[in-house]
Amino acid sequence: MSDKKIRHGHKSKNGKSFIILPIVFLLIGYLLFFICLTPILSPLVSIYELAFSNANVNTIVEPGENSAFNGGSGVDNGYLTSGDITFPSYGDHFGHITVEGTDIDTDVIFGDDTSLLKKGACMSYYSHIPGCGRGVLIGAHNNTYFHSLQDVQTGALVNLSTTYGNFVYRVYLTNVINVDTDSSYRAALNGDKETLILYTCYPNNTLSLTPYRFIAYCEKVSGPHVNMYE
Repeated sequence: MSDKKIRHGHKSKNGKSFIILPIVFLLIGYLLFFICLTPILSPLVSIYELAFSNANVNTIVEPGENSAFNGGSGVDNGYLTSGDITFPSYGDHFGHITVEGTDIDTDVIFGDDTSLLKKGACMSYYSHIPGCGRGVLIGAHNNTYFHSLQDVQTGALVNLSTTYGNFVYRVYLTNVINVDTDSSYRAALNGDKETLILYTCYPNNTLSLTPYRFIAYCEKVSGPHVNMYE
């Protein structure tokens, strides 16, 4: 074989290498880029889904295995003991809430972690249950189930139905607090009268972390009284 043909063969191989090797390195680079950014992108995707999901659409269409709620109990007043009710477990869908003058019409879940907040309004694990004569704390995101809470007016009625009783509350105060410096809501939560405390992040539709909360305080109008010690 002549030197000319050998040189031509080397040039062909070198030409292919110049084309293939950059492509291989590029693919490896994309793979490493994806692997490195996955821990960062996943939370951002979750935030996007949470922020732009359909507001006030019940995500629990059928009562699941962790659902104890199949409609209101029909008990609007009277006296109940611990033997008359089934205390909800963490993650249970055990009620439904509507707020007059707003679009709030959603399920109530017992517990308040990130996954549960995607399913409806969440009652804090540290809250007292409705009917016990103490503070009841329910919250939801301001860009989903409680996006219209800030529209509520003083005097509006709140209907809260649970597995054991139906309750009506009336809004008597609304305000905005900084939870880093203001814990005034705790007085109502741990007070000696039944107060329903509805809260969401403020301002409305914010995508960043904020220490501000819009709070609506509601007094009990009707509903059964629950004595958990009998």
